[in-house]
Amino acid sequence: MKVLSATQMKQVDALTLQGEGISAIDLMERASKALFTQLNKDLDLGNTSLVIFCGPGNNGGDGLALARLLHDAGHQIFVYLLTRHRYSPENITNQKRLLDKGIIVEKIDPTTVIEIPSDALIVDAFFGSGTSRPLSSDWKKFIGYLNSHSNTRVAIDIPSGLIADAHVDQHSPVIKADYTYTFQSPKLCLLLPENARYIGEVVVVDIGLDQLAMKESGTSYYYTIREDIIDMIPKFNRFAHKGTFGHAFIVGGSFGKIGAIALSCKAALKTGCGMVSSYIPACGYAILQSSFPEAMVLTDEDTNSLSTVPDNFLSYSSIGIGMGMGTDQKAQQALFLLLSKLSEQQNDIPLMVDADALNILAIHPEWLKLLPPLSILTPHPKELERLIGPWKNDFEKLQKALYFSNTYEVITIIKGANTAIVFPDGQIHFNSTGNWGMATAGSGDVLSGMISSLLAQGFSPQDTARAGVFLHGLAADLTIRKIHPKSLIASDLIEHISSAWDTVAPMR
Repeated sequence: MKVLSATQMKQVDALTLQGEGISAIDLMERASKALFTQLNKDLDLGNTSLVIFCGPGNNGGDGLALARLLHDAGHQIFVYLLTRHRYSPENITNQKRLLDKGIIVEKIDPTTVIEIPSDALIVDAFFGSGTSRPLSSDWKKFIGYLNSHSNTRVAIDIPSGLIADAHVDQHSPVIKADYTYTFQSPKLCLLLPENARYIGEVVVVDIGLDQLAMKESGTSYYYTIREDIIDMIPKFNRFAHKGTFGHAFIVGGSFGKIGAIALSCKAALKTGCGMVSSYIPACGYAILQSSFPEAMVLTDEDTNSLSTVPDNFLSYSSIGIGMGMGTDQKAQQALFLLLSKLSEQQNDIPLMVDADALNILAIHPEWLKLLPPLSILTPHPKELERLIGPWKNDFEKLQKALYFSNTYEVITIIKGANTAIVFPDGQIHFNSTGNWGMATAGSGDVLSGMISSLLAQGFSPQDTARAGVFLHGLAADLTIRKIHPKSLIASDLIEHISSAWDTVAPMR
């Protein structure tokens, strides 16, 4: 699914009107009906009253049209319209439609004092994605008042005060929504961690915009959904054998951190590669053989740390390195040897780099040039900062990560909510699955094993990154159907990888 800018969405709106031969007010009516349906789906409106705040543009027009539909359905509504000298034509039309039904629309400004019923649902239709600058300080008191209520707040398109495609200072007034109903395509501002406190649960509401116009709109931003993953998965072959699905080589571990490798190896096999071999310090041999007998184990000559790499590692289908590895001098030497040998050989073996291997690369940035093209790096935010330097906001973070990926021709996975996958060609793909229960020890090790497995199976690095992150998050979403997110541990993710596969590639 494409993530389009505010300007592009306006263009798609216009092409929809032209292609269908309808007017803007007709499209607004379609949008308001979709909003009405979504509200009733997500919330038990019952006898709840609704307080709807509308601006002067088409976002306000959507709110006015929604107010009429709610009134017709028997709900008590209170409609407030921002005082302006000019309103959009569609806004004016919906003002008249409310007036014809005898519905009072009260004019307000940011200094107006309003009493909001304690049980009312607040709907924010002030500005949406049409605004191109932060709200002035005049709005601080009014928006602060709305945000101080315990009432549920729903924002139409984006919470008022945010800008669809740009950073907004943390001191700027912004509505804090519990639900954001955004039209047709996610907006970039809704996918970034810095705006988490404003957006609540984001729902993409389909309002039937022209699909050809959406398809032809150029963008660097995408939002990965289930249908995207389904298209990547090859048909199953009943004559396949374990060699068909590749042999993943998982490298890492140190004294006290062999569990990271156990998690990665198990996740790799559960994700579908035919075989897994691990390379670990000698101290972990008995642990791994007894805890996960399906994995083959090779050991380093050093007892507690990696110090070298085996001669035959180039024979594997994929390599994953870094989990629990440590950053001592011996581990640094082992990583350098592996990268040096990979850079010397002709046929690139797909590589996944995680955890301490990333921290070692931050210590030795000159080694980044040794990474095979399209290697997949999976940093959490602190590891990313060590690689690319600090950032002022999430928009700058994406640009710095993009420069890094382009410079070293690697795929950078920025782990977190809406995990961002940065391709060296400039594309950035955000993920739609996952939940806060994944913020637990070992979750990243599971992802590393899954990515190593998909690479071994022959998925392209680009498809591997998107599918691995999606399935990882989906496994977590399926887990919390059975247990509370607070109780989720990494092993639970592994146990639900099969269910995640069944969601995107069912056998029945």
